[in-house]
Amino acid sequence: NAGGGDCDDFNNTVFPGAAENCALDRDGDCDGQPAAQDPACQAPCADADGDGYQSAACNADRATGGDCADDDPTVHPGMTEVCGNDKDDDCRGGDTPCVADCVDADQDGFGDGSGCLGPDCDDRTAVVNPWQSEVCGDAVDQDCDGVDLECPEDCEDADRDGFGRGDGCIASDCNDGDPSINPAAREIPGDGLDQDCDGADLVLREGCEDRDQDGYGPSAACIAGDCDDTNPRVHRDRAEICGNGVDDDCMGGDRPCVRREEGLCVDTDDDGFGPGDCPRGSLDCDNLDPRVNPDAEETCNGKDDNCNGQIDECPLQNQVCETGRCVGQAGAPCEDDRDCALEANLRCNPRSRQCRVTEGQACNVSADCEAGAECLVLLDCDAEQRRCYRGKGGVCDADCDCGPDLLCHADNQRCVECNDGADCAGEGPRDTCTGGGYCAETRTVGGAGRDARYDFYRRLVACWDAFLDSPEVHACDILLVDRLLEIEGAPSDGFGPLEVEYANDSPCDEEALTTAGFSADDVAVLNEIFGGCSDFNLNRINVWWTDRMVAGGIWCLFYAPDKAGFGFPVDRRQALVVERCDVSIIE
Repeated sequence: NAGGGDCDDFNNTVFPGAAENCALDRDGDCDGQPAAQDPACQAPCADADGDGYQSAACNADRATGGDCADDDPTVHPGMTEVCGNDKDDDCRGGDTPCVADCVDADQDGFGDGSGCLGPDCDDRTAVVNPWQSEVCGDAVDQDCDGVDLECPEDCEDADRDGFGRGDGCIASDCNDGDPSINPAAREIPGDGLDQDCDGADLVLREGCEDRDQDGYGPSAACIAGDCDDTNPRVHRDRAEICGNGVDDDCMGGDRPCVRREEGLCVDTDDDGFGPGDCPRGSLDCDNLDPRVNPDAEETCNGKDDNCNGQIDECPLQNQVCETGRCVGQAGAPCEDDRDCALEANLRCNPRSRQCRVTEGQACNVSADCEAGAECLVLLDCDAEQRRCYRGKGGVCDADCDCGPDLLCHADNQRCVECNDGADCAGEGPRDTCTGGGYCAETRTVGGAGRDARYDFYRRLVACWDAFLDSPEVHACDILLVDRLLEIEGAPSDGFGPLEVEYANDSPCDEEALTTAGFSADDVAVLNEIFGGCSDFNLNRINVWWTDRMVAGGIWCLFYAPDKAGFGFPVDRRQALVVERCDVSIIE
C-alpha cells in the first residue's frame, strides 16, 4: 500500500483510514500490518459500557464479545431483540419489526399468522427466513426458497455467497469476506454498512410507509414506489440479478443471463441481440421483433417478451395475467384493490399491503385472510368449505362471521368469547363486555375479612398461567373492587398502582405471600410478573398498572402477547395490563 491505495478492492470495509477490526485476521486499515500486529489492537479488548461483552471490533466471540454498540449497555449478544426500537439489541444485524397476529418463535418477523411478514421455513432460528442471504453448499436453506445454493464453478468466492471473481459467479462481490454482503443481499438501514453493494448505507426517510424497510413504498415520503413491499431485496434501484427468478429492479420479470459469443453478429431486428458477437448479447428468442429480447419488459400478451423461457409471467409474487394485465392472488403485494383479482373476493389490506381474502370467503390457509382472521371449516356455518372467519375483537354482523368458540356480540358487533368456551349454541356471552369488544367474567376483589391486594395478586397469577405464550390478546377478568376494602386487616380506600406496590415490596415478599396461602409456584410467577421487585425498571417488569385501585371501582385485567401500545418500552415479551374497562385493544 505504498501508494496509499486500497489494499483489498474486493472488500468494501477495507480501505486506508478504516477502523481496524481486531477480531478479524486481516489488514483492515491498509497500514501494512495485519490486525494481530497492528498497534491499534495491542491494548486489552474493551468493554466500554460495562455490560459484560467486549467490543465486536476486537472480540468476535458472542459468548464474551461481539458487542456491536459498546457505548450502550442495553445492546449486546445476550440481549433479547426488542422489535421496532431502531436498535440491534442482540447484535444479529438490525432491528426486528413489530408484528401482530403472528406466531413467531424465533422473533424474526416470519412465522404462522396473518400478521407475519411471511411464512418461515425454520422458526427455530432467526438466521433462516426469506430475507436472509444464502450460503452455498452448507445444506442449509437460509433464504427459504426450498433449496440450498449450489456453489458456482469457475468462481473465486471466499464467503460462499455465489458472488466473487470469475465468469461462473452470479456477479461480482463488494465484500468477499461476508456472505450477508453482496448485490443480492438485504440492505439493513442505518447500520453504517453497504450490504447490497450500491455504494452507500440505506437511510430511511421519516413518514415513508414501508413494510419491508427498503426505503421504497407507496407514500410520497419514500425514495420511490415499490413493486413488492414485502421483499426488501426488490425495488426499482436494485441491481437485476440474472437468472434468479426474481424481478429485482421492478422492470417486469427476471432477466436471463446473456453473454456475447464468437462469430458474426446476426441481428435481424436491430435490437442489439442475436446469434454471434452482438453488442448486447447472443440471445434473442425472436430476431424479427425488436420488442422481444432479454432486456424487454414482460407484458400479458401471450409472448415470451424477455426471452427467459416463460410466457406472461408477472413480476410480483402470486400475480397472474388476467384481461391483459397482472393482478394479485392471495398474498400478492398491492397498493390498492385494483391490484387484486376482485373476482376472487380479494382486497388490498392497507396494513400488510397484500391481497387478502375478505371475511366469509373461501381460502386455503390463514395467511390468505385479513389480519386477525383465520382460515377454518366451521360445521355449523359451512360444513365443506374453508373460509376466513374473524378472530376475537373482529367486526361482525352474525355469529358465523366469527371463529370457533366466538359469537357476535349484539351490542357492539364484535366477535367475543362464548361463556366457558362453549360452542356458541345458546350459551350466550360471558358476564360483561368491555368497550374494547372483549368479554370476561366479573370477579370481586376484597370484602370483609379479605385482603384485597392478595385477591388481586391471585387474579394476576391465574391470568398469567392461563394465557402465557398465547399469541393473542385475552381479557382475563372484570375486577370489581369491593366497597369494604381491607389491606393487612385494616380498612383502606385503595391500593397500588405499580410504583406503590414496588415501594412496599408486597408482590415479592415470599414470607408474607406464603403465609397468605400462595404456593411456591405462585410466588415465582409474581416475581416474574413484577420483575423481582429489585428496582423499578420497565425493561424488567411484565405488568402495566398506572391507576390506584379504589373501593367500588371497576378495572379490567388483560393478557397481552407483547407490550407494544401500553406505554412500555416496545418489547416482544408478554405482559399483564390493568386498565379502565373502556380501553380498546382492537386495532
